[in-house]
Amino acid sequence: MTFSNPKVAERVNSRFVPVWYNRGKGFHNCEKRTEEWIFTSSAECYPTKNICTFFMTPDFRVVYYVSGYWAPDVFLEILDGVLKLQGAPEAAERGKLHREMGEDLSSRLESLQQGKAAATDPLAAYGPCRYEKTEHRHGVNCAGILAEAFRYRKVVHDALAQDGPVEFDKVQHDYRFGNPFTEEARALPDVDFAKPQSPAKPETPSGRKK
Repeated sequence: MTFSNPKVAERVNSRFVPVWYNRGKGFHNCEKRTEEWIFTSSAECYPTKNICTFFMTPDFRVVYYVSGYWAPDVFLEILDGVLKLQGAPEAAERGKLHREMGEDLSSRLESLQQGKAAATDPLAAYGPCRYEKTEHRHGVNCAGILAEAFRYRKVVHDALAQDGPVEFDKVQHDYRFGNPFTEEARALPDVDFAKPQSPAKPETPSGRKK
């Protein structure tokens, strides 16, 4: 829903080295009905434990991250901020940028909650998005979800402003998220698929193997 968007794909491929890392054995993100429900009910964002996107330096220190699903236009806004952080040469300057971005999100959240944004619709910056054949066009009911996006992003900025870039090993299982939903499967036994596997023996009617 996000990375298949042409604008997102172009930005990621031109400015980052995209890598998929499966932190849970057997995890697969292919439960279509759940994905469709997330899209139709929380199209702007769904900051869940299910997946996380980490933005790292070449030495694998996390500069920023967002958990869960984010609509393409919202994600592009996040990428703009990450590129500023990546361009900051010193940790102190990155900390300052984190604080400034957090303060900006606080201001936008306050305006959204007080209804001051009526004259300048905060959703106007985010275009429609699509999941397979279903299209979502942002409307007034999306303001609450956008507020959740602002709150979550501010929390991450505030944490990293204080801690600075964090080693990936320290944060990959302990990152901030909005809700605990996950599709991660239970741990599966390691299987060497390069070796032929013995076929399972058929069961007899009594339940004993032949």
